Amino acid sequence: MTLTRRRFAAGLGVGVAALALPPGLLPGVRAQSGKPLKMILSVPPGAALDTSARLLADKLKVSLDRPVVIDYKIGGIGLAAGEFLKNNDADGTNLLYTPTAFFSYHTFLYSKLNYDPDKDLAPVCEGATIPTATTVSAASGITSFKQWVEAIRRDPKMRFVGTPSPSGVGVFLAHLMAKTFGVDLQVVAYKGGRPLLTDLLGGQVPASASVIADYLELHRAGRLRILAQSLAGRSALAPDIPSYTELGYPEFFGKTSFGFFVKAGTPRPLIEQYAKAITEALRIPEMAKRLNEIGLEVAGGTPEEFQKTLLDDRNRWAPIAKQAGIRLD
Repeated sequence: MTLTRRRFAAGLGVGVAALALPPGLLPGVRAQSGKPLKMILSVPPGAALDTSARLLADKLKVSLDRPVVIDYKIGGIGLAAGEFLKNNDADGTNLLYTPTAFFSYHTFLYSKLNYDPDKDLAPVCEGATIPTATTVSAASGITSFKQWVEAIRRDPKMRFVGTPSPSGVGVFLAHLMAKTFGVDLQVVAYKGGRPLLTDLLGGQVPASASVIADYLELHRAGRLRILAQSLAGRSALAPDIPSYTELGYPEFFGKTSFGFFVKAGTPRPLIEQYAKAITEALRIPEMAKRLNEIGLEVAGGTPEEFQKTLLDDRNRWAPIAKQAGIRLD
């Protein structure tokens, strides 16, 4: 196709303008450079997710060349944050960082949502993950996952598994294990990880299915035993702990995931820019080390990879939840 002089000059002007943009910015998103980016969190201050958000904010304000501030929209494990994002402009000003359950699981855990994950939200990238682990008290005498499976088959009193909430990867895994091993495992849902940990140490519940980060310190002190964890391979958080896959149970793969979302309709170049900046920040060695120290494994990736992960999780766990009758309303 032949360009006219005017069209050529216009194209040249765009190219020159793009070269003049501050580092990290893309053509078409310059208007956002001076406007603060709000990183919206669905968890309260002090949580590991909050700490990781603050670490990332320090990196992003440099790579994106704009202020980054933390804001909180707490309620319903992402329900309030999802509604907030839905009701704001699709200009990339609000970047939600949240447990991915509100996208992957809420569609089958709630009969009605105040937002549509597939229509109102756009995945950016996965931020961090934590594997789930089967853990027992040291006093139980159980030292391996195989011994625990033998115990639940033999002794009905061992068939109780504590979880920190009534839904999530730990609950889904417990029900899948019950089906796989042909035993009637009873899920005991707690209101948070701390009361579950107290009862596990005290022997009130014989085992737990929860994120591995809650138990590492006590495992290393010999007060608890982490028997196996749910990544496909070894975890950077605990390379001494075998995975279920290694032990012959690849179907027990699963992870609690935290990721970034914007409102649907946000310009694609901006979404890709955020994904690239976040991924690069997460994979800085000192950043990865710091996140490991607070119990998180770094992820990152592209919007397409993240969306596939979210939908795979939904399709995988929805039948388990339906069969077990797990609902949150």
